[in-house]
Amino acid sequence: MAPVLIDDDEIVIAGISCRLPESNNMQEFWDHLFNAEDMVTEDDRRWPPGLYGLPKRNGKLKNPELFDATFFGIHPKQTNTMDPQLRMLLECSYEAIVDAGFNPYNLRGKNYGVFVGETLSEALHAYQSDAESQIGYSATGCHACMCANRVSYYFNFGGPSFAVDTACSSSLIAFDQGVRSIRMGCCEGAIVGGVCCDFKPNTGLEFHKFGMLSHDGSCKAFDAGSNGYCRAEGIISVLLLKKSVAKRIYATVPYTKSNCDGYKEQGVTFPNGRAQFRLLKEIYNEAGINPGDVSYVEAHGTGTKAGDPQEVNSICDMFAGEVRGNKPLLIGTVKSNMGHSEPASGLAAVAKVLACTQHGTLTANLHYKNPNPDIPGLLDGRLKVVTENTPFPDGYVGVNSFGFGGANSHAVLKPRIFHEEDSQLTISNNLSIALCSGRTKESVEKLCELANQHHDKADLINLLNSMSDTPTASNYHPQRGFTILNSENAIQDVDVAPTSKRPVWWVFSGMGVHWAKMGRDMMKFEVFRESIERAREVLLPTGLDVMDLLLNSDQDTFENVRNSFTGLVVIQVALVDCLKACGLEPDGLFGHSAGEVACGYADGALTLEEAVQVGYWRGQSILDAKLEKGAMAAVGLTWAEAKKRCPDDVVAACHNAEKTVTISGDPDKVEEVVKQLKSEEIFAKKVETAGVAFHSHYIKKAAPFLKAAVEKIVTQPKLRSSRWISSSVPESKLHEDIAKYAGADYYVNNLVSPVLFYDAMQKVPEDAIVIEISPHHLLQAVLKRSMSKTCTIMKTMRKDNPRNRELFFTTLGQLYMNGVNIDPSAFLTKTSLPVVWSLTVFKPVIYFNNT
Repeated sequence: MAPVLIDDDEIVIAGISCRLPESNNMQEFWDHLFNAEDMVTEDDRRWPPGLYGLPKRNGKLKNPELFDATFFGIHPKQTNTMDPQLRMLLECSYEAIVDAGFNPYNLRGKNYGVFVGETLSEALHAYQSDAESQIGYSATGCHACMCANRVSYYFNFGGPSFAVDTACSSSLIAFDQGVRSIRMGCCEGAIVGGVCCDFKPNTGLEFHKFGMLSHDGSCKAFDAGSNGYCRAEGIISVLLLKKSVAKRIYATVPYTKSNCDGYKEQGVTFPNGRAQFRLLKEIYNEAGINPGDVSYVEAHGTGTKAGDPQEVNSICDMFAGEVRGNKPLLIGTVKSNMGHSEPASGLAAVAKVLACTQHGTLTANLHYKNPNPDIPGLLDGRLKVVTENTPFPDGYVGVNSFGFGGANSHAVLKPRIFHEEDSQLTISNNLSIALCSGRTKESVEKLCELANQHHDKADLINLLNSMSDTPTASNYHPQRGFTILNSENAIQDVDVAPTSKRPVWWVFSGMGVHWAKMGRDMMKFEVFRESIERAREVLLPTGLDVMDLLLNSDQDTFENVRNSFTGLVVIQVALVDCLKACGLEPDGLFGHSAGEVACGYADGALTLEEAVQVGYWRGQSILDAKLEKGAMAAVGLTWAEAKKRCPDDVVAACHNAEKTVTISGDPDKVEEVVKQLKSEEIFAKKVETAGVAFHSHYIKKAAPFLKAAVEKIVTQPKLRSSRWISSSVPESKLHEDIAKYAGADYYVNNLVSPVLFYDAMQKVPEDAIVIEISPHHLLQAVLKRSMSKTCTIMKTMRKDNPRNRELFFTTLGQLYMNGVNIDPSAFLTKTSLPVVWSLTVFKPVIYFNNT
């Protein structure tokens, strides 16, 4: 009977990881399959070959002794008495989540289930063999329930969590339980695992005495010479999710089901083909799938005298013959390649199917020479064993499994099959960034290398970036790095990230940062361009085309103060949009002079439409006021000294640093001050301001024009937040209404009052990351001199730089390396490609047991 569905969202396999014979990951496993390499070996890694008369060959994992206990937060006493099966399952479960494009840390607390197929723990027998050495930790390290419960504990999953023991069908029945639990609403996702390690010869001896094992250590499935199976080890973990939330899709899972043989005259261990056929009939009827649409069946196929005919004949009756137009049904079994991993074998079969579909190639079965005469379908052509690498046919795939106690299971998969023409669908060589984290520098460099190798695969880069926001704690991912893709300069960096969170502050430059065509390169960012296009629509009624201003201007364009203020504000607003598209929000912000307009937008007190209009009218009001000619100069004096030395008609206008002040006023008198200071060998230099004496009484004539304009634009001023540090209102007046609201009064005051920039900088915390948001990083030197040496100063754009997108990405990368999590997906070229890629493109490369 079909399970009651809570919703009709399809269930998919979203991630997978494995440890299989001679294979530490899916890529190595695929390489062995594709090259038809036998993963079963004869060596003494477990015990001397031939001990007790056992077959000399078996399938063995490469490094079961290695484990990063610190990463998983496990005490050494527990680690030393924890079943290696469980240790590797923790690793594979973590990697399966990563493979799905999720950061495991972000899934903590989810209502995910954990279902693990396991039969026994050989390690438990070893740890409890000597009563004198027992320390009480072997139970929590080796009991079957802990294979599931420890995974749930580590990830803080709240869904169902249990181990399944049905012998060789354990992991596929665990898979069935995971699918059903999601469908019935018991959990929203599931980790399904299968584990099998052969550390004691005695266990294999039981099967050998029972007559189940092949004396030459080969699973000769479907072959006339089949003489038993070869034991093998395996750890596999898959992540099941609803399709609507998955980032990566290996295959959908239309249906799964299990049953049991019941009583059999031949005995409990004898397989029952009739029960298996009954299960297949129920599954495809209930799922509404035509058996003729099944293109391939991955059989249990152990190579035993009784097992193969009972299973394969039922498969033939269900899928072959007239139901498929007399075309042969392709069959195979991964056990011929790697041996029989018993409780893990069902998921090993799933791993093979997924690897093959990802490459569009169905790999060859090994050890098949002559068809088993007890399987008529092999003789009359209804069935065909895949004996050479073959293009994977479209259609459904059936995965079959049964246990020696009579428990049968079958899963129907609809895989995403890779076709050769898909390899031509790649994105253009556009700039993008990959963010990577890991336990070691080498692991991060490996991920950066992977990103650069496949720089044109937007979905892969998105997967890497989406799993990058990991904690920087020393027991998690202390190393961070980034690489800019498709860059001529090959920009890449890796370093240890700080373990404590650092505040991020934004500072907005004022006048003097504009330059010809300053928006051209950044306009290639969709977020940036859309922001500029919105600003353009707002300002077109004034007769000013912002797009033309930023793309086709020359330096003379910005001699007009209206153009310079408008260009400044719209670029700063667009840069804010870019930063916010990465998920960034400032802990504090302040601006220099006109930079406070974009401050209002970043703070949320002004809309984009309001901000760009305020910027426009800040310049237009000055033109309308027809001001007297003025001048400004930068001088190397303290604020008090500047005030004291300014003659009448000249004022200290901008307090930029402890000994850096801008004076403003009458042109002749400003010139005199400059000459006098130079004669005293004190720094003094005139500043180009288009003949306007900003922040002095010379500009007050523009105040009424600006006030009238802003009152029409900002009709209901919003409160400024506490994170916005004013540089135009002294601290003694911050309680007054003029300082509270981002309206006409505030911006008129900003135009005519001194700039108290140095005072604002003193509010920045000692460990802050300060980003200058500007078309040019004019304030870098001032910021570095005036703030704590432990602050990190960054920039967003540089004057006359044809590669400002590269500079922007470098800043994002540096932010990430300083412990700030960002999401750069908004800057990746969008494609219509599916999120699934060939495993030659994306492969798990973070092996915590190897660090």
